[in-house]
Parts: sequence; C-alpha cells; structure tokens
Amino acid sequence: MSETQDNGKPVVLIVDDDTDASRAVVRLLQKYNYELLTAAGGVEALDILAKQDVDILVLDVMMPDMTGLEVCEKLRQQQRFADLPIILLTGLDDFETRHAGMKLGVSEFLCKPFPHQELVSRIDAQLRVRKLSKEIESAQSQL
Repeated sequence: MSETQDNGKPVVLIVDDDTDASRAVVRLLQKYNYELLTAAGGVEALDILAKQDVDILVLDVMMPDMTGLEVCEKLRQQQRFADLPIILLTGLDDFETRHAGMKLGVSEFLCKPFPHQELVSRIDAQLRVRKLSKEIESAQSQL
C-alpha cells in the first residue's frame, strides 16, 4: 500500500451512511493536504479499498449494510490492511464498542459530535506513526 498518492497527498477514505455527517467531515478535511474519498457504507468502502490504496480510514460504526466493526474485521483478515490506520467515529461511547474495536486493531475512537481539530490531529498522528513504521521496516530490510 502506498504512503500517499502520486500527488503527494495522503489518501483518507471517509465512510458514513449519513450524507450530512460525511459532507461535514469532507468540508473539514478539505482545508488540509489530504486526498479525500467517500463511501456511503461498508460494502462500498470494501469495494473502494479493493481498487484504491488509502493511507487512513475514517469509519462510522453504525451503518445499515455493514457495521464499521464488521468492516474492520474483514480488513484485518487481509495482510494488505494489517497496518491500515482506522479511526472509528461513533455515537456509541460504550465499553463494548471500544473493546470490540480494540480487539480488531482500531487505531483511534472519536465520539460524535467531536471537536473538529481533534479529528485532524488524530489523522495526522496516525499518518506519522504509519510513516515511521514504514521507515523502520525499510531500514530493517536493508540491514
């Protein structure tokens, strides 16, 4: 999976069945140096991920076709997506949802409504971690 697209921008896939919520996240992130993709549900997100490399996934939990946790489970079953950072946006701030997400390797949780700058900060932090991990892997392979 590439670190960024050819234009140098990290690719963020936003998955939410609520079009207003999805548009709000897109409007927020357009101000930053990201290439943005959107999906209206889990099935569409998996279709996009099968064809397009992304650097981070911003994923709603409650969706009618497939929950965000089900999307995470399917992705983590594939080696290609083992290190894909996933930020869950959820209205469910309960132990069970957090625990299930942690078992599936979710990177971050944000409860709706969330402070806008917090989403940007968490995306940037996850992109930095991913970049550093890739640099370490590259250095190890050269040794």
